[in-house]
Amino acid sequence: MKKFIPFLILALILTMIPPGGSSANTAAVQLGSDVLFDRFHYLIEGKKVGLITNQTGVNSQGMSTIDLLRRDRSVTLTALFAPEYGLDGKAQVGNQPEIFLHPVYGIPVYGLYGSTRQPTAEMLEHFDTLLVDLQDIGSRTYTYISTLKYAMTAAKEQGKQVIVLDRPNPLGGTIVEGPVLEKPYESFIGVDELPLAHGMTIGEIALFFNRSIGADLYVVPMQGYTRTMLYQETGLSWVPGSPHLPDLASVYGYMATGLGEGTPVTQADHFTWVGAEGIDSVKYADLMNGSLLPGVIFLPEKKEKAGGVRLHIYDPRSFNPVKTGMYALAYARQLQPFPVPLGTDKEKTLFEHVMGTSKIGPLLAQGKSPQEIVDSYAEALGKFTELRKSFLIYGDAPFIPTEAIHSQPGATLPPGTTAPAPEPGTVQPPGTTAPVPQPGMAQPPGTTAPSPQPGTAQPPGTMAPAPQPGTSQPPGTITPAPKPGTAQPPGTTAPSPKPGTAQPPGTTAPAPKPGTAQPPGATAPAPKPPVAPAPKPGEKIAYLTFDDGPSPVTPHVLDTLKKYQVKATFFIVGRHVPGNEAILKRAVAEGHAIGGHTYSHDYQVVYKSTEAFFADLEKGNQLIEKAIGTKPVLFRYPGGSTNTVSLKYQDPKRYNKQKTVMSAIKAEANKKGYIFIDWNVTNGDARSNQYTAQQALANIKQQVKSQKEIVVLMHDASTKTPTAQALPEVITFLKSKGYRFEVISPDRPTVSNVK
Repeated sequence: MKKFIPFLILALILTMIPPGGSSANTAAVQLGSDVLFDRFHYLIEGKKVGLITNQTGVNSQGMSTIDLLRRDRSVTLTALFAPEYGLDGKAQVGNQPEIFLHPVYGIPVYGLYGSTRQPTAEMLEHFDTLLVDLQDIGSRTYTYISTLKYAMTAAKEQGKQVIVLDRPNPLGGTIVEGPVLEKPYESFIGVDELPLAHGMTIGEIALFFNRSIGADLYVVPMQGYTRTMLYQETGLSWVPGSPHLPDLASVYGYMATGLGEGTPVTQADHFTWVGAEGIDSVKYADLMNGSLLPGVIFLPEKKEKAGGVRLHIYDPRSFNPVKTGMYALAYARQLQPFPVPLGTDKEKTLFEHVMGTSKIGPLLAQGKSPQEIVDSYAEALGKFTELRKSFLIYGDAPFIPTEAIHSQPGATLPPGTTAPAPEPGTVQPPGTTAPVPQPGMAQPPGTTAPSPQPGTAQPPGTMAPAPQPGTSQPPGTITPAPKPGTAQPPGTTAPSPKPGTAQPPGTTAPAPKPGTAQPPGATAPAPKPPVAPAPKPGEKIAYLTFDDGPSPVTPHVLDTLKKYQVKATFFIVGRHVPGNEAILKRAVAEGHAIGGHTYSHDYQVVYKSTEAFFADLEKGNQLIEKAIGTKPVLFRYPGGSTNTVSLKYQDPKRYNKQKTVMSAIKAEANKKGYIFIDWNVTNGDARSNQYTAQQALANIKQQVKSQKEIVVLMHDASTKTPTAQALPEVITFLKSKGYRFEVISPDRPTVSNVK
């Protein structure tokens, strides 16, 4: 009897697996393939099906859709179709077989990237329904959506049903950017009137395509997905769709570094580096970082004869790949003028096919600014975003599918009427009636969806949604101020100031470069940073400092300082400035001092090299300058000037324990005229977010003895509410110990290194 026990256990396990092979799932998002087998299995039950897929066609548990269909006894899988790079994603261009038999299942596998890119009638004749399960990357030039449209067209011609199993757009659903393709420039790297970054899932793209195809289309939506969700937030594993895009970093960089087809500007290291021969890497990095493009820092890096920059994308949510790519092209040509490939009516260039238009090339050739190039396609992009609304499935709330979304073929509207669009994130329940939809409109069987709420798409030429605190401002917003003590001749503008100087009265800020916007009030003189008087004999001074703001905690700190008539110094993290400019202006107006604390405060970024540190610091300082009118000369090192964490992240090819990155950064800071400030007292709030106001006060009391000068380290980040709560008692305690309070000033750098 014992020998039968293993077989009984196996039988019991098999009975627990549903017919489609799905299993328990803990991912935040259920893919279209999960939802198909778990909830809408009736769509394929009893049918013969073909499947367009590759190695990305797996469910949220990593199980192949091919295997799930073959295990499903109610479905007959009769043919497979493979896009570019083949069924396993490893085939090189030109080596992909046109047709072969699957080595395990013995069914035909048709390649759709050779001489045959649209399935033929013979390929489609042995099944009823064509399934599509492919992971797109959100770019118009990526050929998986081209294969999708060609297949939908063939299915319409042969009377076959199409079911698209939806998947996330790894770039998210809010970045819509780039020139919109014009009809004469359609090709296999641009099959419809889409911008370079469309901000749609592959299911939404299918609905969009179907407005002109009219196929019998179903989209099986995801469950739990939202329009603003990053791929990293889905709980899904990333499966590379191409050997050239091995990870999400390369997907994000694809359009940022790969738009220079036909020009000397090229990408390297899987779309994480961009440059060209003859370019000065440092100047290129300065231009790119100076543009304040959101979510990314550019590190100068030379590759043999080519100069360029490496992209460090630290905030994928705000990063705009296409806009970054346009800036990379325009600035590359400014530094190294190269011939721009311009086509004719009869012969289009590869560059024009990538752009989808002939309008970008001449602007690049004329030396137009990056922002002028971006502005040139804003009107067409605005029209697309309006058209796009009707095909969006997902909104801000996690999507709960009640039906597969059916795009009915051949439906028409009465003359002069417009079909209502579905509200993103909802599907109309079956059995209700509503107006007839346009071909391609998302709609469950027998129902129509309500009109969309306004604001589901972004305004022309902008990103949606608005950047959250901690993201950077769009480019083109920095206006330099003149040096102090210089008078400008009539009709001229003043040069940029040195770090830490204020614009003197009676001068005007220089006009912005083409494509940049003047900040409000830029002509007004900025308040000069306060100067701390030297301590008198026997006098004790306390310098209160707050790091990592501004944040919602900062106004509470300012309220207390104002109540007790105490001045302090704030070391600002640049990525926290956008959206909090008013807080910085208030701090300056109330007599407090401002210093820099880098842009990202990311040890891995800032302590890689000297160049990386100052690129990051300067980017943060530029945002501070934009907000308050002066560029700080004071700064504080993340982790302090004596940190050891920098040893972990310094480039081992350039630095070691004897020749450290910190020593190199300090030497360069001295050359640049920057003054760093450490501390000799701390309230301990950097160690944890789980602390109390009483603990913060106790830490200060323990460390304050009879020092003549103390620099007190505290933090005003959003998680540091107890610090603000303890501040009244901290001030009272220090006053009882005989301290007066001052701001730190570049004019008195004697407390630069007291840690």
